[in-house]
Amino acid sequence: MVQKHLQDFQVFPKHIGIWYGSWTCLDAKAKETLRFEAEITQKIIENQWIQTNTYKYPDGRNVTNSFVGKVISEDEVEIEALDLPEWQNFRTIAREYGDNMIIFNVWNKATGNLFATEIINLINHNNRCRTTQSFTEEGKVKGFMLIVEERVL
Repeated sequence: MVQKHLQDFQVFPKHIGIWYGSWTCLDAKAKETLRFEAEITQKIIENQWIQTNTYKYPDGRNVTNSFVGKVISEDEVEIEALDLPEWQNFRTIAREYGDNMIIFNVWNKATGNLFATEIINLINHNNRCRTTQSFTEEGKVKGFMLIVEERVL
């Protein structure tokens, strides 16, 4: 079977570019625990999803993380963190839905338990919103993240 090219996917190519947005983290009771901004660069290079996140925290710290995604089916990409050793314990699959949505699921490799789900909704060409639900190993809600982003390039 011939592998589908990421450029030919329905939704992923619509996210190529540089995005800037505000991130709000909430605990299990929806109390705000952290707020920061981030710049996300997303590209397709040699049939791989290449993403760099630069987080800008209120205390002046900047943290950068890189990710790479490989096509694993007609509408799924497996994402790996390149510089987060703790993420080697997780499996992340991103799947397209419809014309504008990607859903990421993250599982603990050792237990198979769901660790997080993120929904990215491309509202229009230059605006998207993301919501993340995270869970404890026991399957209880751990927290949420709300992200509102605008394409800047």
